[in-house]
Amino acid sequence: MMKKIKQLWAELNHSIYVGDRLKRNLHVLTLVSFATAALGIILIILDVMSQKWGMLAAAAATFLGGAGCAYLAGIRKNREAAALIPTIFCAVAFTVYTVTGLGDGTSIFWILLMPIGIGYFVGVKHEIILSGYYSILFVVLFYTPIRHSMAAYYSDTFMSRFPLIFIGLTVFTLIAMVQYHRMVLRDIAYTERLNSEVEKQTSIAKERAERLEKVNEEVEEMLALTIDAKDRYTNGHSFRVAAYSEAFARRLGMPEEECRNIRQEAMLHDVGKIGVPDEVLNKPGRLTDEEFGRIKSHTRIGGSILKQSSVVQGAADVAKYHHERYDGSGYPDGKKGEEIPLHARIVSIADAYDAMRSDRIYRKGLDPETIHKELIRCRGTQFDPAMIDAFLEMAGSGELDAITEKANAHLAQAIELGLIGQENA
Repeated sequence: MMKKIKQLWAELNHSIYVGDRLKRNLHVLTLVSFATAALGIILIILDVMSQKWGMLAAAAATFLGGAGCAYLAGIRKNREAAALIPTIFCAVAFTVYTVTGLGDGTSIFWILLMPIGIGYFVGVKHEIILSGYYSILFVVLFYTPIRHSMAAYYSDTFMSRFPLIFIGLTVFTLIAMVQYHRMVLRDIAYTERLNSEVEKQTSIAKERAERLEKVNEEVEEMLALTIDAKDRYTNGHSFRVAAYSEAFARRLGMPEEECRNIRQEAMLHDVGKIGVPDEVLNKPGRLTDEEFGRIKSHTRIGGSILKQSSVVQGAADVAKYHHERYDGSGYPDGKKGEEIPLHARIVSIADAYDAMRSDRIYRKGLDPETIHKELIRCRGTQFDPAMIDAFLEMAGSGELDAITEKANAHLAQAIELGLIGQENA
């Protein structure tokens, strides 16, 4: 029996007021405390008007108890401290009411309600303590020789029956509240297990998503390496353009996720070169009109290849439109201005920059000053004029040089791992 009582008490020591339930309880406890303080003010006024000075102290205690509990629950958010005030107040105040017969003995009926309120708003443990104390108090006052001194305030019938009624009500109330407490504890335990399992599964899903994203990135890089390897003079181009585009998008103030998306799209901007014969891509002499048409076709081919992609949704537009010009003289569709997708306008600048600074089959890479002049010259014709200044700031700060070095190091690592041949680097 004692073991079960200890187990029950241990359960009651586990608070059911956690998380949102704690917030709601503090809110309700604050409102009830304000109402109690307001009741105390009303009682003070009534006692002063009726000159019931003996009741005035209890009314003042009601106000102070309500105000103190409201402060602790509403402002300090200290539920444990707030719970002590109504418990102590009820024990002291109603002991005085009962023993002295204040209010002609009718105040004792408040005690029938208080354990229920304490149990709901404060906690079952406090209700048990308070109800147990009241039960002992009534037994001592009404079932011992002290009964004779209480006869001035209470009838014999009341004194004989009230303790039994109170104890019976207390037992029923406690059984209900203990069951409620246990039910809530089970709900909390179930919720915690459920949350733990959700967190576990979320962690697994996140790990799988990260792994899948890593695989996607590796596939994209492998595809980019394959594309670049077709042209011995542009190897590493896709990596550098992707790095420039990501940094440029970040400089333009785009969200981080969008910057990463642009990097992926830029990595695949030349995917259409898969459909262009190697002899055309690597022809050392001047291209014929037909051959140049084959070169230009890589934009449409790339757009078609990536159109069905659900992973990199903007990649098709970048692949198709990165050779459009701001004045409308580009290809494949002659789009101009803001008709050209934003990401394609960003990648086109990064693409042109890398093309100018890299060695090509027909010329050596241009020096920084020449590149700077060329970008300014093409401002508003080939490139979006609103973007050029920001890109030139990046170039002037040395940021693009650092990106180039990093991208080339990445390429060197791919060569070392045998992903592409040294002869194509």
